[in-house]
Amino acid sequence: MIYMIHPIQRRFYILSLELDLFNTWCIHKIYGGLGNKHRQELIQSFESESAASKALQICEHKRRQRGYIYANLISSTIFTLCPQTIQDVSGATYG
Repeated sequence: MIYMIHPIQRRFYILSLELDLFNTWCIHKIYGGLGNKHRQELIQSFESESAASKALQICEHKRRQRGYIYANLISSTIFTLCPQTIQDVSGATYG
């Protein structure tokens, strides 16, 4: 996962390379404002891992040219969903 911010415009951009349930390689993009809850998500699918990886590199390069810089995710609570571990998911009880 790549997390970038634009310090002047107060925006963020998250990029990740993922394999979906149908074995299709995808780029998952999440972007929006740092000071509000407005966010957009986009998932692009590709024919192969190498094509998706190349597209991810191109997108990341364009963001850096537009003023985005790498940053550490300060708090996961600013997003709608919080990350989970496999133990959190497998520990759920059904019934």
